[in-house]
Parts: sequence; structure tokens; C-alpha cells
Amino acid sequence: MIQHTYEAACRATSLDQVYVATDSDAIVAAVNQPSSTLLTSEACENGTDRVLDALRQLGDAVASSYEIVVNIQGDEPLVDPSHIDLCVAALQNDPSCVMSTLMAPIYDESEARSPHIVKCVTDRHSNALYFSRSMIPSSKDNTFVPNRIMKHIGLYAFRRSFLVDVFPHLEPFNSSEDLEQLRVLEGGYKIKMVTVPFAYPGVDLPSDIAKLEKFMAR
Repeated sequence: MIQHTYEAACRATSLDQVYVATDSDAIVAAVNQPSSTLLTSEACENGTDRVLDALRQLGDAVASSYEIVVNIQGDEPLVDPSHIDLCVAALQNDPSCVMSTLMAPIYDESEARSPHIVKCVTDRHSNALYFSRSMIPSSKDNTFVPNRIMKHIGLYAFRRSFLVDVFPHLEPFNSSEDLEQLRVLEGGYKIKMVTVPFAYPGVDLPSDIAKLEKFMAR
């Protein structure tokens, strides 16, 4: 799964270099490009912490050469390289934003109501207003309307300066949502959302692995 994700990321034309950052020796051994792997600390609590640890390992001389850093989660082996490029371009084109990420329409009611699927609402300029595990926006009678609710896709592009100098000092968002991107919004910073036509299957639960393998075998 990690190798598939790595190879897809390498096909994105907007990325100058792709690294696999992990605290697992088994994952390091599984990647066919050992020179592109970074063994990070087990103390990392989330993907953003791991990216920061990876940047520290690269050293200031290398890390400072990157204006934008993209966090591609390893459980997204079907990530579309063109979606990565769209995400990067959105951040490059809007200097008022410190991050960009993706969203896609939800057509399945079970996804809209699942707490494992993060939903997002935006303003008319495609800036994120809120992320939630609940179904948002929601009508008074809580009716699901296909194509009205947007699923957040966990691929993030950061301005490196923001990620290194600001993000670690943001206060944790006082919410049960457990979504690190809410810290950015609460801090008053803008996240640009990019709409893509579909969300590729990922692995959120162990039961998703069999579904993904079946999809990839088509």
C-alpha cells in the first residue's frame, strides 16, 4: 500500500522530491527507494508532526529550499497525481492561504453520516469554514441530499514557513472532533479547498483493506 502511494506521488509534476516518513522499520524495508525514506520518532501524534520531524531530519539547508510541503497519507494508494498538482497550484495561486486541501461530493448517505468520514463547508471563495465528523451542512430534519455534502480528502499542502514557524505553536482546538486542521481555522488562518470530482478509496478501517484490494484488482 505504501509503495503504491509513493509511486503515485512521484507521478505528480508539482513535486520536486518525495519522501516516505514513518516510525516503522517494516515500512522502511517495504519501500523500493530506501534513499527516500526517513525514520521518524514514535512520539509523533499525527501526520503533521511526522512531516515536521522529517523536515528536521533533512536539515535547514534542504528543508528551507522547499516553499511548499505536501503531506500525503500512506493509506491512500489510489491518490490521483493530478489531484496533488491541483492542491499545490491552489496554494501557489492564493497568497492569503497557509494551507490547501481537497474535497469531493458525497453521494452515499452512509458516508455522510459516518464519523470516520470528515465533512467540510466553505465560503463562496472556497475557503474552509469548518470541518466535522458530523453531517454538515444539515437541514432541520437531518435529511441527506446527494452531492450537497462535501467529503474532506486528507491530502494537505502547507507553506513551509507556516508549518515550521507557526503550526507547532497553535493552541489545540477545544473540540471533540479531533481534527488538527481546526487548529489552523481557530488561529485565524485560511485553508483553500479544492473540489475534485471523486474521492479515491482509502483505508480508514481494517475492513477497508479488502475493499481496496478488490477495487485495485479490477
